Amino acid sequence: MSFIFPYWQKYRKSILVAIAFLSFEAFFDVLQPTIVAQIINLGVQNSDMDVVLRLGGLMLLVTVLLAACAVVRCVISSRVSQSFGADLRLGLFAKINSFSFETLGKKETAGLITRLTNDTSHLVLFTNGMMRIFVKSPLVLIGAFIMTLLLNFRLAIILVAVTPIIGVLMYISMKVGFPLFNRMQQALDKNNSVIREYLSGVRVVKAYNTFQQETERFDESNANLAESSTIAMRTTGVFQPIISFTINMGLVAALWLARDWVAEQQMNVGQIIAFINYMNQIMFSMGTIFMVYQQLIRAKASAERIGEILSEETTEISSQNNVDNLVPPSVEFSNVTFLYNQTASKPVLQDVSFVLPAGKTLGIIGSTGSGKTSLVQLIPGFYLPNSGVVKINDTPVSQENAAEIRNLIAYVAQQNTLFYGTIADNIKMGKFNATDQEVEQAAKSACAHDFIMEIPDGYNAIIGQKGVNLSGGQRQRIGIARALLKKSSILILDDCVSAVDVETEAQIMHAVNSINPAPTCFMITQRISSVMNLPHILVLDEGKAVGFGNHSTLINSCETYQEIYHSQLI
Repeated sequence: MSFIFPYWQKYRKSILVAIAFLSFEAFFDVLQPTIVAQIINLGVQNSDMDVVLRLGGLMLLVTVLLAACAVVRCVISSRVSQSFGADLRLGLFAKINSFSFETLGKKETAGLITRLTNDTSHLVLFTNGMMRIFVKSPLVLIGAFIMTLLLNFRLAIILVAVTPIIGVLMYISMKVGFPLFNRMQQALDKNNSVIREYLSGVRVVKAYNTFQQETERFDESNANLAESSTIAMRTTGVFQPIISFTINMGLVAALWLARDWVAEQQMNVGQIIAFINYMNQIMFSMGTIFMVYQQLIRAKASAERIGEILSEETTEISSQNNVDNLVPPSVEFSNVTFLYNQTASKPVLQDVSFVLPAGKTLGIIGSTGSGKTSLVQLIPGFYLPNSGVVKINDTPVSQENAAEIRNLIAYVAQQNTLFYGTIADNIKMGKFNATDQEVEQAAKSACAHDFIMEIPDGYNAIIGQKGVNLSGGQRQRIGIARALLKKSSILILDDCVSAVDVETEAQIMHAVNSINPAPTCFMITQRISSVMNLPHILVLDEGKAVGFGNHSTLINSCETYQEIYHSQLI
């Protein structure tokens, strides 16, 4: 849990103030039974009302001070714990955001969400409790134990005998409980994963009428979560009554001995009542400390899971070279080989080489699975090649700063992602400070303006999550508008006009070609008609570059290009 300390360090003064008030609160708690004993011994037994009123007033003052300390401590602990939780979630989110695509591919999305929510909440509760009962209970326990020693040393020996037994029980509880709560969090990850997959693919489920199968799948993961939670709670919960029984047996033994001492006038009634109150405080503190241990077990399990993420190496490219965002750069692939998985038997890209001059457009064509998307994802540094080098203006991408290089690039994927919000907000992701006129002009260039104006509220219309209330072609055109608004020097169009007709595609490409200065453009497409007029065409086949040139060159020299041409146009 060492990663938590830097976050706590930010609030160390507030934490110390809260603990100081907590200490006063514990002191006033421990003081009360002694005042009660004095009221009985000096006031009640002697029928001295002045003593009763005087000590009763002192008791009232102590109670008021205790309440005031509790209020201040509660306000500080709530503010600090929630601020700590916000900082931790932000730090965890920033860490996840710094992961490369390769690292994200190894992490389960539902597990990351659980860490950001459920696991973080456990640490927030622990932090809040640390400034409340977690520290107060040991202080009250120690104070009550000292006061018991002062009241009667022989009775206190019983506490000395009981305490090690309780300590051993708590240790066993923590030793047994930690792996169980860790397993429970893993089951929660799995359950969240099933829920997320169902909600993301609910249309497919309804289309194929597989609700029963999904219900059975969820029932299995839900039952596993319930079983894991039950085992963890039941196992650790067994220790609570055992500890309470041990403490109560100590109290019974103490009262049994005190009976004779009162009869022999070695103790008075006030001492017995004070002793019982202190024993109750000790019993309550022991029970609270046990609850603290249970919370600590869960917090420790959650902290380790969060620590796994925060300790993950950031593989993003991160040096300090500067890239000019205004001048379109040249892009070069030199003997590039790439595998998503090192154990894969065949690379996705194999020994690919070409040079695209600055401000030119490269059409990339090939069959499904030939490596087209993988190739363009190497340009922004989403992945790094296993061998060879990708260069922008003669500088390897691996030596560029990730944020700076991606400022160069506008990327439009075939399955374009839209976020919940207005159409204008989604387009403005390309340029957050864009004016309404700029947004509208980008939409017109992407042939999106007309259908946007047909929607009620137009640019202020709310898009559902992932753009579910828009067609595929409409989502693609909003994505293209977003990219055109950015006015980047490198534009990547990853088969992003597959859902629009040929005429609309031609209008969009005319808008792209009209950008001044012209960006260095990569255009992936399945339509050979879209690339025939381009001066640079790259043909991929099973990860290999089997052709590079213009249409006239490839139609005479590249067999794969000839096959695509004849299958589509002849």
